[in-house]
Amino acid sequence: MTDTTAAFGAYLRDHLDDDFDTLVDRVYQESESYRIQGREHIHQMFRGTVLLICDALITGSTDTIVSRLTNAGADRAQDGFHIEDVLLVIEYVRDLIWGHIERFIAGGGVLLPADARALEDLLHMLSRTMMVGYSQTFQQTMQAVAQQAAEIEAQRFTIRELGTPILPLYAGVIALPLVGAIDSYRATQVLERLLEAISEKQADIVILDITGVPVVDTGVANYLLQTARAAQLIGAQVVLVGIGAEIAQTLVQLGVNLSQLKVYANLQAGISYALGQLGYKITAS
Repeated sequence: MTDTTAAFGAYLRDHLDDDFDTLVDRVYQESESYRIQGREHIHQMFRGTVLLICDALITGSTDTIVSRLTNAGADRAQDGFHIEDVLLVIEYVRDLIWGHIERFIAGGGVLLPADARALEDLLHMLSRTMMVGYSQTFQQTMQAVAQQAAEIEAQRFTIRELGTPILPLYAGVIALPLVGAIDSYRATQVLERLLEAISEKQADIVILDITGVPVVDTGVANYLLQTARAAQLIGAQVVLVGIGAEIAQTLVQLGVNLSQLKVYANLQAGISYALGQLGYKITAS
């Protein structure tokens, strides 16, 4: 920096408040992200930044302003500001400074073309510094979000596995005990998990044990029928067990037709049927 740029820096510092409210008003009106911060916060933040630019012009040292803008860019990213808001404010600060340059020269101040170029280079460097701080923090935030999403998905997969345990009973026979209420979301999970297990285990017969399902209504019955049809499409038969007297009576009253399924009262009967289909027989020892 030269004596002339230092003189302009002093001028800018002394005349900053002449039209600074105009900058604050523009930012407040056009940037929702900054508007949330409040007008007073905007005023203090940008006044402090421009004063640091003045110090850089006067002293020739940019260390303080570079550090401040790097942190400011990082703060904007952490606060969820859009990149457009950051670029908008950078442009407004540049307009403010060039407006003071015009008045400085009109008032008899001297600013050589080389000084103007050096000043513009400084503003460009400071803009780039703020954007680097913003971009680095934004990238780190996105990586953290992606990692968190991956962890949530892993937890969801674990819960899904625990909620729909597949039990190999014999070669070609698997069981799926269901516990708790069954809604559309869980029914979809059960179906997906079951079809995967049929393919993985090369199962011919699937035993669905609904002993632990507290309510079996029309909706649950339809989910079970859909599951049976889907299993049949890939070559497996579904055997439904756990239908007690109360549930059977409820299904009859609702007019639910489970004739497409082999239905047994308990797991033992279902296993006996499944083994019989494969040519085996359960005998007392």
